[in-house]
Amino acid sequence: MIAPYTAALCRPATQTVFGDGGVMPVALAANVALYCDLIARAADEHGARLVVFPQFSLTHYAPLGTDVWLDAAITFPGPQADAIGAACRKAGVYAVVQTAEKHPAFPGRYFLSSAIFTPEGEVGLVYRKTYAMSLRTSPGDVLDRFIDVFGADALFPVLHTPIGTLATLIGAEVHWPEPVRALALKGAEVICNPIAAVQSIDYLNRAGAEIVRPVRAFENAAYLVMANYADGAVDSAAYDFNGGSIARKVDQTFTLATIDIAALRASRAGPTADFLAQIQPDLHRGMYDAPLWPANLFADAAPSGFDALIQQESAVRARLEASWGR
Repeated sequence: MIAPYTAALCRPATQTVFGDGGVMPVALAANVALYCDLIARAADEHGARLVVFPQFSLTHYAPLGTDVWLDAAITFPGPQADAIGAACRKAGVYAVVQTAEKHPAFPGRYFLSSAIFTPEGEVGLVYRKTYAMSLRTSPGDVLDRFIDVFGADALFPVLHTPIGTLATLIGAEVHWPEPVRALALKGAEVICNPIAAVQSIDYLNRAGAEIVRPVRAFENAAYLVMANYADGAVDSAAYDFNGGSIARKVDQTFTLATIDIAALRASRAGPTADFLAQIQPDLHRGMYDAPLWPANLFADAAPSGFDALIQQESAVRARLEASWGR
């Protein structure tokens, strides 16, 4: 049986790596060092076994071109990942780190990725962001090549560990039920969600964004823990498998949550309690035959700008409305 343990959601006071002359390696190195220190503190001061960092906190965010993001991107493995892995090995913890990632199989492109490091200092998995519009490369943009390089399991990977089955999604991806359900159906029990919500939980200020995370936890009978950007007004948060809030804010750096995998598994095993076990896929198989967003849309070249994404969204909406007879 897995004993209850502490997850530490960190808000590191990092510095931007983007300067007037481009990316500043010294700033990136300082941010990595701060991550390593907070990993040690989370374990030593709070007994954490899982540490989650926010989206963009390793580099900060800037609305800059692909060439600048490629300069800021790291690799797995690589010097920054190796340093964070060593800190996890020394502290004996798992850590979730979101960053821009470059990969030699996709020259001139970058992913927004989230890695889970293990207590052995290894990268247990790397997830590349699939949903929410931006000019980074999404696995769906290059789906055939992505599967050739990483395999189909890399689209929505999970990591089976002695503290439960871990997974991660980035930013607003939880606004879509599909990626969360994909992870849950692969056994995910703790879904770690690095976000960067500076002024509100949703940049469009939609009310539903305030409740979507506990709903996703409830409907998938899984923990969902959210670490927010250090500059954000929105606190980090955590929800149990019933959708209840379990976060305890300690200070401006750490928010803690108790993860009880034994309780989760016992709850799932109760009569009528496991929504996943009651899904009837034969009723739904045809729903994605609708004329939705196509795969491999940007296989040959990344989108020229955000307008290209908006045009595609409009085209999909028009096809859907035509299929509805409007």
